[in-house]
Amino acid sequence: MKKATSILSVFLSLVIAFSCFALSASAANATLTKQPEQKVFYQGVDWKYTREGTVFLIRDLNLTGAAVTYNGTTIEHKIGHAGPNMYARSDSGTWVAGKNTIRVCCDALDSSIYATTEVYFASVQSVSIVREPKTKLVMGVDWELGLLNDVEMTKYDLTGTIVKATYDDGTVREVSAPNFALSWSVEDDVDVDIIMPGKNTLYISYCGVKTPFTVDFITQTSFLRGDVNLDNAINSYDALNILQCATGTLILGPTQTSLADIDGNDVINSIDALSILQYVVGSKESL
Repeated sequence: MKKATSILSVFLSLVIAFSCFALSASAANATLTKQPEQKVFYQGVDWKYTREGTVFLIRDLNLTGAAVTYNGTTIEHKIGHAGPNMYARSDSGTWVAGKNTIRVCCDALDSSIYATTEVYFASVQSVSIVREPKTKLVMGVDWELGLLNDVEMTKYDLTGTIVKATYDDGTVREVSAPNFALSWSVEDDVDVDIIMPGKNTLYISYCGVKTPFTVDFITQTSFLRGDVNLDNAINSYDALNILQCATGTLILGPTQTSLADIDGNDVINSIDALSILQYVVGSKESL
C-alpha cells in the first residue's frame, strides 16, 4: 500500500510539474505581429562597453512600430505620459555585441508574457577623420612648457572634429565632437608628459578604435597678421586655410583665428582670404 501511495505521489508531482511548465510556456508564447522599425543598434549611439567589458545600453531599445498579440488581443507600441508601453529584455539575461534575442514585454500584460525577436548590436570596426581638430597648438595658449622642456597638456578641445565610423554590418556613420565616445590619445607606448614640442602623432579614438593625425606643438608665440598656418610666411596657403575654415572643413586654434581675421570684424570669411591674396600678389601693401 505504501508503495502504491509513493508511486501515486510521484505521478501527481510529475503531472503538476508538467502542468506548470505548460502554463509557463503558454504564458510566454505571445506573438510579435509587427516587428520594431529599428532592428540594428549601434555602438556609441545606442550602447557602449563598460570598463569591465560588458555591454551597457545607453538608452532603452527603441520598439517603435512593434505590436504584440496575445489571446486574440493586439497591443501596439505607444508612448504616453509615463513613457512607452513596451520594453525589451535580453532573453539570455546579458546583452552582447552581435545578435541578441530580445523579449518584448507589455505593461498591459503579465511580465511572464512576452514575444521574442532578434536584433543586432553593431560594433565599430574602423574610424577615419573627416575634419581634424585644430592641429597647430601654440605654447601659452593651447599647452605649457614642462620642466623637461616637454609638452604639458591636460585638455584638448575636440569641438568640431568629425570622424566617419564603419560598423561591422557595413553601415557608415559620421560622428562629431563633443561626443562621450570620441576622445584623443597619444601612442600606446608614449607618456603624455614626455611629448616634445614640434610635430607629434596623436590619435582620435571613437569607441576605442583609433586613427592617427599629426599635431604641431609650436613654441613661437609671435606671428604676423595673415600667417594663418603659422609657418612664418604669408602666402596662398594661408588664404586656403581661411576658406577651409569658412566652409567648415578646417578648425583653427585661437591664435590662428586672430591672425585670420584680417578686417577685424570677428568673422572669418572669403573677404579675409581675398585680402591675403591681394597682399601676396602686391596689390595690397599691408594687412
